[in-house]
Amino acid sequence: MHKLACPKCHSPLIQIDKSYRCHNNHCYDIAKYQYINLLLNPDKSTNNPGDNKESLLCRKAYLNQGYYDVILNEVCQYIKKHFHENMHILDLGCGEGYYTYCLKKELGEQTTLYGLDISKDGIIMATKYTKDIYWIVGNSKNIPIQDHSLDVITALFTVVNVDEIQRCLKSDGYMIHVTANNKHLIEFKELIYDEVKVKSDQHIRLPFEIIESYDFKKTIHLNKKEDTLNLLKMTPHYYHIKKEKRYVLDTLDEFDITIDIRITVYKPNEI
Repeated sequence: MHKLACPKCHSPLIQIDKSYRCHNNHCYDIAKYQYINLLLNPDKSTNNPGDNKESLLCRKAYLNQGYYDVILNEVCQYIKKHFHENMHILDLGCGEGYYTYCLKKELGEQTTLYGLDISKDGIIMATKYTKDIYWIVGNSKNIPIQDHSLDVITALFTVVNVDEIQRCLKSDGYMIHVTANNKHLIEFKELIYDEVKVKSDQHIRLPFEIIESYDFKKTIHLNKKEDTLNLLKMTPHYYHIKKEKRYVLDTLDEFDITIDIRITVYKPNEI
C-alpha cells in the first residue's frame, strides 16, 4: 500500500479509478503519462518551477552514460546493507528520474519507490523509465507523503526541508544526503570563474543525528565533447559563465573531472 498524502491536509490518498482522493474530498487526477501532480499553487513561485527542459535533457543524456554510477553505487550499497522487505523510499529532487529508476532496479519489487520533483518536465521524462514508481510533481517544503511512513529518503544534490524530513521518516528511518565538496567539478570552476572561492558547508549540514558520514573523491574521464557539455549544462555553473568566458565552451572536448562529495546518513530526531 502506498503512502501518498494529500498536500492540502496530509490525509492518506486513496486511488479511485484514475484519481486520488482524501477523506476531505480533495481530488487529484492521474496524468496521461502516469504521474500525479501534487504541487499546490502556493508551493510554486513560477508557472513552470524547477530545472528547465534543456538542463534536464542534458542531465538525462549524461547520467545514462553511467559516469555518476559511482555515486549511485555508494547510496545503493548502504541501503542494501540495511535492507528489509516492503521498504518505502523517497528520492527527493529526483529530476528526470535516473537515480530513482536505478534504485528500483537494484532493490527489487518488494520496495516501493517514490520520485518527487518540482519540475513537471522532469517528472514526465521520468515516467519514460518505468511506470513502476510513484512519480510525483511536488515541493520538498510540502512533501505529499503520510507522517512517519518512510524508511529512507535519498537526496542527491538537492535542497531539503528539515521539518518535512523529520515528519516523513519513521522513527527508525534514515536519510542519505549527497552534497558537493569544494573540489567537486573543480576543473569547470577553474575554467569559468576568475576566482574559485572556498565555501563553508555548514549551511547544508542538517540538525539530525549522524549515523555515518564520509567523503568520496574520484577523477573520471569524459569520453567526448558531448558528455563534457552535458555535465556542464546540468550544473548551475553553466548559467554563471560570463559573456567574455563563453569561448571556453569551444575548447571543451574529452575531459578529466573530479567528483568530490560527502555522503551523510542522518537519523531523525526522536518523535
